[in-house]
Formats: sequence, C-alpha cells, structure tokens
Amino acid sequence: MNKLQKAAQIVINRCMEIQKNESLLIIADEPYIDLAQILFHAAAKRSRHIHLLQVDSQYLQKDQVCEPVAQMMRSMNAIIAVTSVSFSHIPARREASRAGARIITMPAITNETFTRIADMDFTRISRLSRKLADILTIAKQIHISAPNGSKLYVSAAHCKGLADTGIINTPGAFCNLPAGEACIAPEAGKTEGEWVVDSGMGVTPEDPDRLILNIQQGRAVRILGGESAQRLRRQLAPYGAAGRQVGEFAIGTNYAARISGYPLEDEKVLGTVHIALGNDVSFGGSNDCPVHLDAVVYKATVTIDGRKILDNGKLVLE
Repeated sequence: MNKLQKAAQIVINRCMEIQKNESLLIIADEPYIDLAQILFHAAAKRSRHIHLLQVDSQYLQKDQVCEPVAQMMRSMNAIIAVTSVSFSHIPARREASRAGARIITMPAITNETFTRIADMDFTRISRLSRKLADILTIAKQIHISAPNGSKLYVSAAHCKGLADTGIINTPGAFCNLPAGEACIAPEAGKTEGEWVVDSGMGVTPEDPDRLILNIQQGRAVRILGGESAQRLRRQLAPYGAAGRQVGEFAIGTNYAARISGYPLEDEKVLGTVHIALGNDVSFGGSNDCPVHLDAVVYKATVTIDGRKILDNGKLVLE
C-alpha cells in the first residue's frame, strides 16, 4: 500500500467513518480523477453504495452544479469533492449539509498534500481547533501582525468560533481536508488594517511585487501589488463590494501540515493565519457572494483581548 492509498483509507475510515450501507458520492474533474479513483476503491471496501461522478473542469469554472447533481448530493449520506474549483461555499453544498450529508471538500489538492493526511493526528488537531474556536467565540478584539508587514485589527464581538477538525461522523458535518483551523466571520464593517499576502489569491513565487490588501470598514478598499493585484481586481470585479468584504478570519491548527505554496494546506499550518474575502455564510455571516478567496500570512503573532495566542508563528497558548 502506498501513501496515497493509506491517506485515502484514513479519509474514508477515520474522517468519514463510512458504514456498510451508507451511500457516498465522490465528485471530481479531470485533473483529480486518479485521486478520486483511489478514494473510490478505499470506500468500496466499506460499502457497496459508492458513486464516482466526473464533471467538466470548464463547466465548474463558469457554473455551479446543475439541479440534478444538487438533488443527488442531497440524497447522499456522504460526499467528497476533489475538484479544481472549491465546492465549500456553493449553495448545493450547504443544502446537502442541511439534508444531513457529511461532506469533505479538497479543492485543488496536490498529491503531496494528500499524502500528508496519513501523518495527521486528528484527535490532537480537533482538541486545539475546538479550544481556539471557544476562545474566538468569547473574543472581542483580535490583533494580528507578521514579519511581512501585515497589521490587522478584527472585531469579533458576537461572532461564533467554528472548528475544522477533519472528523465528520455526524449528519450535516462539513470539513476541508487537510483539516485544522479555528475560524469566525468577523463583525461586518469592523476589520481595519493592511494584509500582505504570503499565499493564496493567485499569488505565485514569480510575482515581483507583494500583494497588499488595504482594509477599511471591513472591506479591501485598495488592492496593490502589480500583476497579482491586477489579477485579483479582475477576479473580484463581477461581485462589487460584496466580493471585497472580509468574510473570515482563521488560525491554523495542524501540526503535520507544511508550507507548500498552496493555500489549501498553508492555511492549516500551525502558526499561519488567514482572512478571506467574499462569502461568509458557511461561518454564520450573511454575505452570500459567489466568491470566497483565502489570503494566508506566515509566522503570525496573534493577540486576542490582550492575551497572546501566537508569537511569530509559535503557539504560546497556555
């Protein structure tokens, strides 16, 4: 058994706990069909009701899932989406969750990131994620800084902290793999400062300029940084002010995740933090915008109501 197969077994047996008579739908587009087949074979050892649906990558780029697929999702006990485009924040995913489906999304995951799932202690990740989510629930003011120049103030009063643990064994549970974060939808209109993006929002190592978000009254009012800024402005343009709203603040809690340059894993690394622009409905907000873009900052220092949680990327929580 290779590491991809071992990680697939952990996803099916540990994360989802697929049972003998449960139905599982695996959705994939062409770049991820091989990985989807590995998950299919792992799941087929647990249940006879396993389905693999291949969708077109260009269709996913332009549209959300069609109603027949949405109906299929609502009828399943469990769903895994391993696709180029994230299923995490689309209405069909939320409707399927409300109908009781347990759902894992792995947008644009690499094989290297997927194999590291085999090394993750989900009990440990869950414990820290829930502890930080509780702290975020009672938090009022969060201050974040980082060596790259990021300085941000987030108002968190009346916000409910959520834990992404990787364990989804109850009806309606949802997570992103690799798992490991505690997050909130910040108070609308009350995030202020400057965010310098280390990973995410289309940032690549070839970009000559840093991508900088100037955030006032909860929105990215200015986006600076040469080519990367131009790409991001074009991507957000169809959504107006709603696309520039800060919809998430989160702290990574995964000891086994590694900085890879891909935000899916980077945002879970213990010592990183991220914000997102756009949709915040999955976190308890009301901005139902068709875009959600994460921006990760490395080696963060985070202080919550005067209590230091991270210091230059090191956990100092007692």
